[in-house]
Amino acid sequence: MKLFGSYTSPYVRRVRILAMERDIPFEMIDSATESGQRELRAHNPLWKVPAAEIDGVELWDSHSIIQFILEKRGYGKLRPSPPVERWRETNLITVIDGALDSAINAFYYEKDGAKPSEILYLNKQKLRVKAAMEFLSSELNGPWFTPDKNLGLSEIYLYTALDWMRFRKTYPVSEIPVFAEFLEAHQLRNSIAETSPPG
Repeated sequence: MKLFGSYTSPYVRRVRILAMERDIPFEMIDSATESGQRELRAHNPLWKVPAAEIDGVELWDSHSIIQFILEKRGYGKLRPSPPVERWRETNLITVIDGALDSAINAFYYEKDGAKPSEILYLNKQKLRVKAAMEFLSSELNGPWFTPDKNLGLSEIYLYTALDWMRFRKTYPVSEIPVFAEFLEAHQLRNSIAETSPPG
């Protein structure tokens, strides 16, 4: 697999974690470099990361890449979503993505000097993150979303989102006991530890 993306992107990181969990070797093309950005743009018309090329197939977002890998390689030791839990996990992932998208939007707005009190859209993004995070904290049972205590996609997506928010200081995840417990419980897992953002 050829994977295009940055080492700090939570969307790229979830793919890297899955690839490691399924023992899939990959070549990382760092889109933060000038040459990596050129190669990304040659492969993805949206210029977004992650993008991947697997067995000659071009894939342009984390969901497509992850579903392709799972269809080709299966879940292995990861928790598959049983039919009765499938839609719950889909909803959890949707909320995680929504929180992360809004946190990233707010991060870049504020980086450019915008203030929530002056821009309604920015304020809405921050309120959306708060609402999503409150929902997710209520859905966790300790460091898991399900009672079987096995890592699944929703835990991978949440870990990468929380760690990015902590890394970029966009949400006080370490001050919220359920999120602090979640991060601590999973941080030493090999695929998670080895994909930590640099610095």
